[in-house]
Amino acid sequence: MSKSSKLANAYKEVLQELNNAQELVASLPRGYISRKTISGHTYHYLQWREGSHVLSTYVNDNLVALTQAKIDVRKAAEELVKVLKASLKKTEKELRKAGYSEEQIQALRG
Repeated sequence: MSKSSKLANAYKEVLQELNNAQELVASLPRGYISRKTISGHTYHYLQWREGSHVLSTYVNDNLVALTQAKIDVRKAAEELVKVLKASLKKTEKELRKAGYSEEQIQALRG
């Protein structure tokens, strides 16, 4: 297998991983857990920003740990997306050096 075909296969694999990570990010809640104490009782809310508005939804006490874990996984997946995008750019540069045209790189993207 030639170096350029190995690069093309690596590019496809990274692209697939990026798609999987982006799907994971989209499926998990964004934002943070906010705690408010009202009349001595603590309530938990999932809060996130949409434009200039902060939206929130109540989180049952039984689900706070699970929701926080999902938020943590989302943040890790967002970091993975950044790394994978950087890897794609680097691999595209290597493909261009190996003689691939922009059309061929676009064809690899599917």
